[in-house]
Amino acid sequence: MNLLLYGLVVLLWGTTWIGIKLQLGSVDPAVSVAYRYILAALCLFIWVRARRLPMRFRPSEHLRFAAVGLLMYSTNYVLFYYCSKYLVSGLVSIIFCLSVAFNIVNGRIFLKRPVSVEVILAALAGVVGLSMIFGREVMSTSHARDVVLGVLLGLGATLLFSFGNIMSSKNQAVGLPVVQGTAWSMGYGALFTTLGCLAIGANFSVEWSPRYLAGLFYLAVFGSAIAFVAYLTLLGRIGPDRAAYATVAFPLVSLTLSTIFEHYTWSPLAVLGVLLVLAANAFVLGGKHLRRALRRRPAGTAVNQEELA
Repeated sequence: MNLLLYGLVVLLWGTTWIGIKLQLGSVDPAVSVAYRYILAALCLFIWVRARRLPMRFRPSEHLRFAAVGLLMYSTNYVLFYYCSKYLVSGLVSIIFCLSVAFNIVNGRIFLKRPVSVEVILAALAGVVGLSMIFGREVMSTSHARDVVLGVLLGLGATLLFSFGNIMSSKNQAVGLPVVQGTAWSMGYGALFTTLGCLAIGANFSVEWSPRYLAGLFYLAVFGSAIAFVAYLTLLGRIGPDRAAYATVAFPLVSLTLSTIFEHYTWSPLAVLGVLLVLAANAFVLGGKHLRRALRRRPAGTAVNQEELA
């Protein structure tokens, strides 16, 4: 189940960059974020209603949902959308990968989770690998001011995302359900973003082009409603540090799509970076269990699936 959830998150979030690019245009990025999470919350509320899941929670629990909504479905995505206006997608992906490090530190501070040297080294290896993959694209950026502004926006968004991870972990630790909690949190996130847009006088226009609407639909349904339920479920099962490693893996999906649709040219350094990310990814997910299984068996004996589970 962990591998299934992990693969789903990597696949869906790896393709959301296309949707975000489709939405960057005549509509204010913050307004696009509001539209995205209004639709995503609506999809989840319909799903919850169809399954007749309980939706009544105490005011203190709604405050928890609202905190996650503000951190994970509002402010951080507004910052990321604006960040994407200044930086190439590869650099944005690299910045988002720092959520692994943020989650490790924040998990230690707020959840008292132990930090293993293996996870830290693997996370660093993943970030180094992605830097190798996108290094040429990053170095080609010529506007230094835009780069600095974009990096600051991306770092702020990633830090907020990490705080949202920690808050979601706390919510699951006290027994709050993932699906209903995500529905309420997305609803609150959409509300906060809408109020923020009204406060700054943003124009709530809609671009009725197939390009914009297709991106909005994909981001709301697949990139948000489905992907976040899978991610938060995974987060509750394996912890924020290991779950966040999906943010290191999903840029590989984005790079594959760039190769197909944007004619990305591979370099030897990029190939080495991909191999480094995959190796570090496999080590974080299964290294400890693999070594434990190998120690229990005589040399030369195969490891079966039950021992790896």
